[in-house]
Amino acid sequence: MSKKKVLAKIRELQKLPGNDKCTDCGSEDVSWAVLNHGFLICVKCAGVHRGLGVQYSQVRSTELDVDCWDEKTFAEFEAKGNSRAQKIFEANVPKYYLSPRECMNDLVRKNWIETKYLEKAFRASETTLINVRMPERALVRWLHKRNDSGKWQKRYCILFHDTLSYFTNSSTSLPSGTINISNSSVKITDRKLGEKCEYGRFKFQITCESNRTYTLSAMTGTELFQWIHALRRASIFYSERKGEQSAKRVNEKKVEYQAIKKDIKHEGLLAKAGGSFMTWKTRWCVLTWDAMYYFKSSKEPKTRDVSAGSIPLSICDVADGEGKINKPNTFCLLTSNRTFFFQAMERTDSKKWLEVLGESIATIYDKDGVIVDFSK
Repeated sequence: MSKKKVLAKIRELQKLPGNDKCTDCGSEDVSWAVLNHGFLICVKCAGVHRGLGVQYSQVRSTELDVDCWDEKTFAEFEAKGNSRAQKIFEANVPKYYLSPRECMNDLVRKNWIETKYLEKAFRASETTLINVRMPERALVRWLHKRNDSGKWQKRYCILFHDTLSYFTNSSTSLPSGTINISNSSVKITDRKLGEKCEYGRFKFQITCESNRTYTLSAMTGTELFQWIHALRRASIFYSERKGEQSAKRVNEKKVEYQAIKKDIKHEGLLAKAGGSFMTWKTRWCVLTWDAMYYFKSSKEPKTRDVSAGSIPLSICDVADGEGKINKPNTFCLLTSNRTFFFQAMERTDSKKWLEVLGESIATIYDKDGVIVDFSK
């Protein structure tokens, strides 16, 4: 087949319904082809496909690589094409997932194509990203946050239920600020021409229902999409259940020891800290199936002793304190508006607390959580 005829047939392919736009990003550039899948893409998406390797994508130019086109190849493209490829590879795209059709950022393009073709995560047989148990466990990471003066500050951040809390450091109990995620908009913004920003590569923005916008930056590209998609899931979930979670806070419910004794899963002496001054105090802590109670005692309480307070497990998560606070044998309970720190006498003790708390909280999440269908 002559070069002129090949080019003419390629032009005909590009005019077929669905083939006039890149199958991955929607760009009107369809100057590249993926031979083994039979669809057309743009030059930018072609660069990402090349990086996948020939075992996943065999990329050729529609203008330069004319020698690879023959009647069989044209027949395959006519039988497949962009529309069919999208039905196969995008059968189960969650509505929270950021795609290059929404944002032409290069990181978005790369994440989208790798998830789509390497992981095949959007195919009809895959439902992991579509069906997600909500609410999710806490997402805890460092972020950089830009303040109102434009200065970037490193902040320890916890996304839990409908709230993103940010702390000056990981050993602080009370956040320096919180962001209500319900009904918020979360997006990636490209660096502006000439903008000098040390943290601009992994930058994203949260615009709240009040129209206030927060600009943050993740530490890595992988963490960027963990944040983006977790925040979007939370926004969708809690916008449909507005006020449901915010009404649940740590309560100082006081009960007699005898009232919870039959439900005890674990108990023991711990040092507890929290609040503005982070004062460490010795407390006898008692874990039941639904709460962590603490008593002002250095030994097992008496029958009629009353607890100083409690932390319901339904509104908290547990994390190892190692690397978060400069004390050994620690763990912490995370809530939407406060972090409680605990210290055991021995590492074996703190590991046991982490184990039983983790099991108890997981049981509550399984019992009270719901599988949410995030399909479009």
